[in-house]
Amino acid sequence: MDMNVADVWYWIMALLLWLYVFTDGFDLGVGILCLHTDSEAWREAMTASIDSVWHANQTWLVMLGGVLFGAFPLVYGTVLAALYLPAGFLLFAFMARGIGLEYRAEADRKRPWSLVFGWGSLAVALAHGFLLGGILQGMPFDGLRFLGGAFDWFSPFTILVGVTLVCLYAMFGAAWLVLKTDGELQAQARLWGIRYGSAAVAMLVLVIGYILLDGNLGHLVGRPGQRGLSPGFVLLLVGAVLCAALYFRALGKGWERRPLMYCAVMLVFVFAAFGTSLFPLIVPPAVTARAAAAPEPMLRVMLAVVGGLLPVLVFYNAYQYRVFGGKVAPEDGA
Repeated sequence: MDMNVADVWYWIMALLLWLYVFTDGFDLGVGILCLHTDSEAWREAMTASIDSVWHANQTWLVMLGGVLFGAFPLVYGTVLAALYLPAGFLLFAFMARGIGLEYRAEADRKRPWSLVFGWGSLAVALAHGFLLGGILQGMPFDGLRFLGGAFDWFSPFTILVGVTLVCLYAMFGAAWLVLKTDGELQAQARLWGIRYGSAAVAMLVLVIGYILLDGNLGHLVGRPGQRGLSPGFVLLLVGAVLCAALYFRALGKGWERRPLMYCAVMLVFVFAAFGTSLFPLIVPPAVTARAAAAPEPMLRVMLAVVGGLLPVLVFYNAYQYRVFGGKVAPEDGA
């Protein structure tokens, strides 16, 4: 199939989604891991590790929403309307998470706000899974009209995707804490990384197994309407498994930077596997990127604007990570 500008925007959307899932994933993971300790000194160090970056990580979500609205108005206008319940849940979870983190910094009694931050982070991860799973499993449309019900998104598949994202985010968060902390907290982060990394791999296996058994989700693994995995999907999946193995090896060797790096590359392979299997579909089972795209002249203008803005954002975020690099340490009493 010849690539046109709508197809280019499909992959730009995939890139923005990867940037958001990875960067916001590890700070959501830190929030989830805050629920695993009663030490406020550890929680202080954990939240301090993301204080300087979590706002910047949200820029990818803002950009993703803007691009979706401009480049694929059909998706923005119909899919989000069909998923208004998990989308509303996501907004409330975002608010709880942000309120918990900001109020915690100023409160005398930090524990209640630490719990709000932790449970809010967990809720955001689940909402991400419900939204992503709801789209991936397929949505029936008659033109611009959604033919399903308000709870069609809720299924065993979306629950599996939600739990998988919780485990992945916690895995990323543990890798981030290995990089940003030392001492006992870093040692604990390595244990969290091994546990949640194992859970994430197991959940990915369950998701793929469910897809194969379901028979109606073949479009996710490169076999629309069929069972089994396409060779390309299997090859990319092998790359993801290899990265997971290197992640565990890096944790065992005591390396600090490599666990987070392997998480990022593993996510690239997972995105590439599902992205190439779905392409050119943007909303299964029948809505393609070209059918959902804005008029081509608008897409070209947006491409020029975003093409100039994206490198600036990447540079800004990379510079911020460099400026606020280094370790954080728990206060006395951890």
